[in-house]
Amino acid sequence: MTLRRTLPNGLTLLLEPDADAQTVAAGYFVATGARDERPEEMGASHFLEHLMFKGSARLSAAELNERLDELGGQANAFTSDEATVYHAAALPEQGGALLDTLTELLRPALRPGDIEPERGVILEEIAMYAEQPAVRVADELRAAYWGAHPLGYAVLGTPDTVRALTREALERNHRERYGAPQVTLAVVGAFEPEEVLAWAQRELCGWPIGTPPRPSAPAPRPAAPGTLRTLRDEHLTRVQVALALPGLPASHPLREAAAVLAEVIGGENGLLYWALLDTGLADSADFAHLDYQDAGTFEGGFSCDTERAQTVLDAYRAVLATAPAALTDAAVRRAARKLAVSTLLRAETPQGRLFTLGMEFLALGRPLTTAELVDRYARVTPQDVRAVLALCPLTLPTVVALGPVAELA
Repeated sequence: MTLRRTLPNGLTLLLEPDADAQTVAAGYFVATGARDERPEEMGASHFLEHLMFKGSARLSAAELNERLDELGGQANAFTSDEATVYHAAALPEQGGALLDTLTELLRPALRPGDIEPERGVILEEIAMYAEQPAVRVADELRAAYWGAHPLGYAVLGTPDTVRALTREALERNHRERYGAPQVTLAVVGAFEPEEVLAWAQRELCGWPIGTPPRPSAPAPRPAAPGTLRTLRDEHLTRVQVALALPGLPASHPLREAAAVLAEVIGGENGLLYWALLDTGLADSADFAHLDYQDAGTFEGGFSCDTERAQTVLDAYRAVLATAPAALTDAAVRRAARKLAVSTLLRAETPQGRLFTLGMEFLALGRPLTTAELVDRYARVTPQDVRAVLALCPLTLPTVVALGPVAELA
């Protein structure tokens, strides 16, 4: 059972003790990400994530990271379109140090002497990913699919926007988007909830409320459905193709059915496997459902040799077109069971359960137990999946192809 508490300043606590756990995991889930940025400040969320590890007013970067190492577990962070998450795990006897250190992490000094070296690190990261075809084509796809909407922003930013970010802009982004009402602290595993509540009353009630965030962008819509763009790159030896179609938002009652549909098509033994991989047409092929606050997408793609690119794209489209006929009771049951079991497997460790608890809370505004999540998948029927197809026909995908290939059709 999850204990939920909201402090007077609006910061939320989600506490889920587990008497059988051998570790404790904690994470700050901040309800902000790349879609909250100004266009000229693209990459600010990710830049701030990096700078959190450069120390606070009390601790240098070396001292802070030494404390994280002393926890003995895992500590890391990530930035997405709608969330920035800082997490760590440790042994139960280090639970107090875990919470203290994570909290210090969220109070960055933003020293000019730390910002400039980290800017170089991020520019190198952008350059590294620019050499990975799968990442390049995914970024191009989302920019093409969402157009000018912030969901099309590159989470890392661009070289130009990252170079232009000033300390003042970063400090303002932190002030506006890390206020207490946008922050959730989740703790899972071997700990005493009364002790954590008492600690939070001492340590977190002074967390600044922050300035009101900028209004969110309007609900996004596909910018150019049915378009196909080819990016020719003679330096590559293979073709990477990505595509996107409308899906469902996180709050939609058929959200789990959309995930089951994606599993039937793109799962380990899904339709794409037998059509493209088992036949040797492609070396990789996938299809998944991504959901956001007010929108969703089905995204997928494949990699193959240049000569087969058009054949594989045609076969991929054929799989999407024939998906309704594949939605048998047995296929839907297998896919739903896989997703339910995956949920259970993640919940077997405090760290695995932490991510599900925190991210589901950000998406839905309430904590869901593992049993609830499993039941939501178990109750998906073929009729539910067909209802998803009725709302989101798998036609007119936005397609981007990258590689040494002529125009595809």
